[in-house]
Amino acid sequence: MILFKYPLFIITLTYLAFSQPENRFLPFDWVQYRQTGKINSISFSNRYAYIGTQLGGVQRFNLLSNRFEEPITRAQGLRSNSINAVHRASNGVLWVGTSYGIEYSLSEEGDWTSINRDFLGLPFGETIYRIGESDQDIWLETSTLFYRLDPISGVVTGRMSNPDVSVLWSSGLIRFQIDLSNLLFEYSISNGWMTDFSSLINPNGKQMRVTTIATSIRNEIWLGTEDGTFFIGDNTMKTFSPFRFTLANNDIQYIEGKDSFWLGGRLNQYSSGVTYFDIDRSICDVFTFNENINMDRNSIYSIIKLNNEIWFGGEDGIIVYNTKKDFWRTYNVNIGTNKPLINSFLKINNEIWLATNNGIVILNKNNKSRINNEIVDYFNNNTVYDLSNTENHIFITTEVGLYIYDNNNNKIYDLESFGYKTKNFILPSNHFDYTAITKDEKYMYFANQSGIIVFNFKDRSWSNAVESSIYGSQEVKSIAIDKEKIFIATINGVVEFDMNNNTLEIYNYKFFGSINDIYIKGKKIWLGTSEGLISYRYK
Repeated sequence: MILFKYPLFIITLTYLAFSQPENRFLPFDWVQYRQTGKINSISFSNRYAYIGTQLGGVQRFNLLSNRFEEPITRAQGLRSNSINAVHRASNGVLWVGTSYGIEYSLSEEGDWTSINRDFLGLPFGETIYRIGESDQDIWLETSTLFYRLDPISGVVTGRMSNPDVSVLWSSGLIRFQIDLSNLLFEYSISNGWMTDFSSLINPNGKQMRVTTIATSIRNEIWLGTEDGTFFIGDNTMKTFSPFRFTLANNDIQYIEGKDSFWLGGRLNQYSSGVTYFDIDRSICDVFTFNENINMDRNSIYSIIKLNNEIWFGGEDGIIVYNTKKDFWRTYNVNIGTNKPLINSFLKINNEIWLATNNGIVILNKNNKSRINNEIVDYFNNNTVYDLSNTENHIFITTEVGLYIYDNNNNKIYDLESFGYKTKNFILPSNHFDYTAITKDEKYMYFANQSGIIVFNFKDRSWSNAVESSIYGSQEVKSIAIDKEKIFIATINGVVEFDMNNNTLEIYNYKFFGSINDIYIKGKKIWLGTSEGLISYRYK
């Protein structure tokens, strides 16, 4: 690894904010997965059910394979992920209603045209509840009026108190109490769900209100509910089968896994637990706080998979899930600070090391008891951001610098006293606050605001990898490596930098929010953000 020479111009990062990726991207190169909230509306084509959700954009459910495909969100150009109404017109145009007004796409995927509520003449506070069509028009139902629109331009051609009787409506939010007893009495419900004949009851015993009712092109009854679950009615067997694809949290702090992901996030008003995301099968399981015994409500900032156990690091405690026994348990760690946070985990033999904002905590893997040694004492009262290791060394990034613990002689080194420096190595001007670590087969990378440095496992040498000007000297939240490409997640977006060819791409879209974690799997990078889980197909 060498110090890269940059062209004789100053690299200045001007972070542009786009509503959607540029035209060089295909519609689903960028995908945003979110907690859905309640289902407000359902519409059908021959291939898809389009499901308008409270928080998660428009879900696409393939009617032929009974499988979820990539959702339509702000990553495809929608102005909002809060969808009040959706309608797939007979001419192939997809219409959605949001708090901003109405939007439509000729491709059913991207290239959205937006018509503001002021242009429509929607009064303040007026909500679009349903969208439908007649032979010549698109229709909107609001709280007080019906709006007739030109199906090509979206221009309003009439406002009236009643619609044409020929209008075919997609389903909308149920605004008034309706009697579902006859329907729910006629059908049974599978997968552990039950009914009290006025609402549905999930396998954990929680009542779920039906929020919308639709009839598919195959004359099946569909029920949407307040937790994002929808049910497809089998007319022959008279059985409702549940389907759900939602995250437990939209503020994703950490991604863990290889073939599938465990996701944890910060608590807010919509937080419900942790998420297991099977990428290949497009299945999400949500494990809900308080509905699972011994699973206390907590923000999740770190995760580690240990054989049959998944450890979730939160605020002053860990939650452990035994996948074999399907059992949860919460352990108090007592970090000893006003705002306790567990930033990361590291397994060393039968010990689990915790990087916290008050030093290092070491636990016995089996009985979760604390282990005290010179490492614990050395970093007491200091923020430790991350931990990583080679065969004989543990690398520790802290607010006061980068340290290396030698397992063989129980000695602690700082950056300046460990290993060898290459000829052109330049120590970053600020060698404190190394906030991110990643590694591949040969190297370990360490990032702070002043640059990214790299350690060679074989010859124990240090060299420079990326100058800070490449990512605007911003705080680095996470880094990931793919051969000569390094992805740098900062507080202002993602930089894709080719260390061999000295080229870069900058991605900073409004739908990102703030980025907390970055992970590479196959041909995609995955971002844990304050706006959900986001993937980008970069190969």
